[in-house]
Amino acid sequence: MAGLVNYISDGVLSEAGIRRACVALTNFRSLLHQFGMDEMHVFATASLRNIRNTEEAVAMIRDLTGIDVDVISGDEEAQLGYYGAMRTLEMRDGAMFDIGGGSTEIVEVRDGRILRAQSLPIGSLNLFNRYVSGIWPKRKELEAIEQAVRKALKGANLPERKAGRVCGVGGTARAALKITNAWKDRPILERRMTPQELHKLKKMLLRRDPGARKLILNACPDRIHTILPGVVLMDAVCSALCSGELYISQNGVREGYLCHKLIGT
Repeated sequence: MAGLVNYISDGVLSEAGIRRACVALTNFRSLLHQFGMDEMHVFATASLRNIRNTEEAVAMIRDLTGIDVDVISGDEEAQLGYYGAMRTLEMRDGAMFDIGGGSTEIVEVRDGRILRAQSLPIGSLNLFNRYVSGIWPKRKELEAIEQAVRKALKGANLPERKAGRVCGVGGTARAALKITNAWKDRPILERRMTPQELHKLKKMLLRRDPGARKLILNACPDRIHTILPGVVLMDAVCSALCSGELYISQNGVREGYLCHKLIGT
C-alpha cells in the first residue's frame, strides 16, 4: 500500500507523497517488464481526485517517471467498480458499494442497468487519520467516527428502498469477509454474509479484546489500523442498502477499468 492519504495536509498532497507514488509506480513497471509487458495504464481515485493540487501531482509523476495517470471521477469510479464486480456476479437488481481509503462509492442497479452512481468523500483511511490518535480508536473517537459516517450518509443520494442483494467491493469488504469466515469457522472461499453477521462482527471487533486483535492480525494484518473505521462505515452503508444477502466480490474498480475502458467489454 502506498497510503497516499497519509501524505495529504489541508487538501494538498505533499512532495513526499508524490514521490512515494512514483516509487510504487516504478516498482510496478519493473515487475511488468519481468513478464514482458511494456504497456502500462495507471488510474487514480480519491488519493489524487480529492486534493487541491491534482494537476501538479499528475505533472510531477509524469516528469519523474514518464507515466501518465488517468484521474477518474467519483461517479466513474462507482460505475467501473460495478462493471468489475459483474465479471463474476450477475445482479440485475440491487446495489453495490466500494469502501476505499479515501472515498466510498455506491451504485443502484435496476433491470441490469445503473440507475444512479455516486461517490462520498469518506473512507477507512481518512476516517482513521481524522479521528484516531493511536492504532485502535478510543470510545470517544469511535463516537466521532460514527457521527461522521451518519452525516455523510444523511447527505447521500441513497436508494429509496433497500435491496435484497448487495455487492460489496474493495479491501475493507474483503477483509471483513475474511475475518467473518475465520470467526464463524467457515470455508475461506465463502463470499456471502448477512447484514446481521456484519453488525455482530462490528460489535465483536469494537470490544478490542485479544481475540479480536488475533482475528485481525491473522486475516488482514496490513489493515490493523483501518479495519475498525472501515467496518463501522461498512455496517452503516449495509444497514442503509441491504435487506437480505451481502456478496463480497473479489473484483472491483481495477477489473472494471481493464474490461470496460481498455478492452471495451
